[in-house]
Amino acid sequence: MLLAAVLCSHATAVPPLHAAETATPTSPPNQAEQLARGKTLFITYGCGWCHEDGGRKAGRCPQLMGIEHDDNFIVSRIAAGSPGKMPAFGEALTGDDINTLLLYIRSLKPGNNP
Repeated sequence: MLLAAVLCSHATAVPPLHAAETATPTSPPNQAEQLARGKTLFITYGCGWCHEDGGRKAGRCPQLMGIEHDDNFIVSRIAAGSPGKMPAFGEALTGDDINTLLLYIRSLKPGNNP
């Protein structure tokens, strides 16, 4: 009887792979949504404490607007930080979050408010 119950439950279960295949994909967020999310992450994680005016001017740390470092440097700095200069956020943020912050940083212009 126990064997019959196990076999019946196994036969009627939907395998996880099949369930994932039938899920409706969500569309990726548009750039305006990503910029808004980047701004939210910037505020939430306290980036403005050191990078003032949303990153547009130097404060305790450098200005991010117009930063000349390449994308890999910025992503690496956000994830790993810099001892004594910047905390590491790699364990708190996902890769998508870090890329969204990069997009936000790259969008900074004088006086704009993405």
